[in-house]
Amino acid sequence: MNLPPIHPALVHLPVAFVVFSFVADLLARLVKAEPRRATLRTLGFWSLVAGLAGGVLTIGAGYLDLRRANLSPTVEQFVALHIRIGWILAICLAVLTAWRWLIWHRGQMTINTAYLVAGFLVLSLTAFQAWYGGEMVYSYGAGVAATGQGTETVDAAQSRLLAVHDLLQPGSAMGGADSPGGTNASGAASE
Repeated sequence: MNLPPIHPALVHLPVAFVVFSFVADLLARLVKAEPRRATLRTLGFWSLVAGLAGGVLTIGAGYLDLRRANLSPTVEQFVALHIRIGWILAICLAVLTAWRWLIWHRGQMTINTAYLVAGFLVLSLTAFQAWYGGEMVYSYGAGVAATGQGTETVDAAQSRLLAVHDLLQPGSAMGGADSPGGTNASGAASE
């Protein structure tokens, strides 16, 4: 049986739950009417739990898809960074969920500022990870059969991801002599 990629079908739900959780908790902090605040706190908590559960399923699906994918060496390097960032995000999300459970369990009536700042940082990392994964798919066709029907040239599409990868991993530049992170004599970007 030949399954289509599962990771791309699942990844949007945990991202949406993380966004919704942060927005609900922020509104719970700002709204004055206690019944609404209580509802928003409940939504924020359970959305974060759903985001963590969905994230675990998405990670599993990503590994399943990775085992079945035929990736070029260049794309494998992008995927390796995506996996590392994904595990950092998963740990941050688990810690944030545990913290949010303590707030819920203690019956705190206000979501504190420190939690909201941490939530915003996790939300930012989530947004970056989603962008990075999308760039791998749309710029390099990671995990899908590329059709070449994009709105920009292949070089223009790939340059953004190369620049970010080289910035985050300066010793492993893949973009050639003009790469912001250094040079790459092997010419991996021409694959």
